[in-house]
Amino acid sequence: MKHYEFEVLKRDGAIIVGPHSVALPNLDAVWSRISDLAREVEGPGYKVRVKDETGGIVILVGVATARRFTDFAA
Repeated sequence: MKHYEFEVLKRDGAIIVGPHSVALPNLDAVWSRISDLAREVEGPGYKVRVKDETGGIVILVGVATARRFTDFAA
């Protein structure tokens, strides 16, 4: 299991949710958590940022895009 850190950012980069770490089996499993976060927040320009154990950004996606992607994938 790898640990991924999740944050929700406002347009100006301010963190409004997180950071919090979740252990997941692989990067594909991250999208389920992104979907949950995208449904919890509302705001223009909000983004979900996911970092790996080294602190590198592995996913940076807009909340609106994440909602559309997860609705389409469902």
